[in-house]
Amino acid sequence: MPRNPNKNDYSGGLPNGFERFIVIEDPRLGGNKKHYFGEILFIAVSALVCGVQSFSGIVEFAHVHERWLKKWIKLPNGIPVKQTLINLFSLMDPQQFSKCVVEHIRDLHPELAKQLIAIDGKTIRGSGKSSSEQEHCLSAWAADTGVTLAVEFVQKKSNEIPAIPLLLEQLEIKGHVISVDAMGTQTAIAKKVKDKGADYLMALKRNQGTLHNEAIDQFHFATTQVAQEKSKAWSLCEQTEKANGRVCTRRVAVTNELDWMSRSVRKKWNGLQCLIMIESETYCLSSMKTSKQKRFYISSLDGCAETFQSLVRQHWSIENGCHWVLDTLYREDHSQVRVKNAARNFAVLRRLAQNILKLDKTINKSLPMKQMKAMADDDYRNHLLSLAG
Repeated sequence: MPRNPNKNDYSGGLPNGFERFIVIEDPRLGGNKKHYFGEILFIAVSALVCGVQSFSGIVEFAHVHERWLKKWIKLPNGIPVKQTLINLFSLMDPQQFSKCVVEHIRDLHPELAKQLIAIDGKTIRGSGKSSSEQEHCLSAWAADTGVTLAVEFVQKKSNEIPAIPLLLEQLEIKGHVISVDAMGTQTAIAKKVKDKGADYLMALKRNQGTLHNEAIDQFHFATTQVAQEKSKAWSLCEQTEKANGRVCTRRVAVTNELDWMSRSVRKKWNGLQCLIMIESETYCLSSMKTSKQKRFYISSLDGCAETFQSLVRQHWSIENGCHWVLDTLYREDHSQVRVKNAARNFAVLRRLAQNILKLDKTINKSLPMKQMKAMADDDYRNHLLSLAG
């Protein structure tokens, strides 16, 4: 006997506040459905906001909070089992799901102040049995706000280049600054950013041979000029910090006079305004050893050394504020979710939950403390999930 003899439509079921997710199509076929598609999504989001890290954890969360769940959803056949969740998330279109998350975050934070949006990828190491099978998640990260704005998935880091324009298409970036690492330093991407009314900050390495070599030669000449105070074409700043047993000095040099650059090279880079060099000198107090590193960047911004010192450091906040948090808060690299689309959809769920926690300013607590409060406090959970009533 079929599980759904009355042929009830189980494709909906989302509570108020989750309207953006209504457009996601229920991927389940056949007449053996027992649970509303939207209700399963709602249970999963609620569980991850409270710190749950797995499908079995979602089911346990639902049993513990069944009374609370029934205030918002019907649950006509009780709590779904773990396999039901796995089946659903392995079938669901991750691209459509991630686009709904983008719209949902816009609803929660409609006016995003002009800021740096860092684009960088993270490999989900537990998502495949070998490195070639692992999913790679490319994220757009709002550095000041501390939220993930959009994601694209590729199977290898080398595939980031064609994925970056797709990521930019999901965003309204006019007036923002887009930063990418050296792999994303491509003329087509620079043009895409400028065409959408934004500016770019791009890391420069040997993958851009002629431009990289010219930058090295010019900055070698420039640092001598600046030291002798013979040139006003350069902006320079220096900052020293002491932390974690190390003393780090960062020196930034910026020039917007690019007449020395090959015309054919400069023409390729839409809106190119300046070159930046950052020299880091780190002294380790315990080993008494000093290490030095020079990094080069290009940008369409016409800014001073202090501005680029801040922007470059903001770019790397995606590592500490997003990637590291996902590994410590949700143990993403340890996740064994691998079935079909499930790894991608669960990655989207983690970023949605992280965004919801970060956007809440009602309490001044760490993300783990917010998770703990959300697990224990129904009212706070209602607030985080924008549930009214």
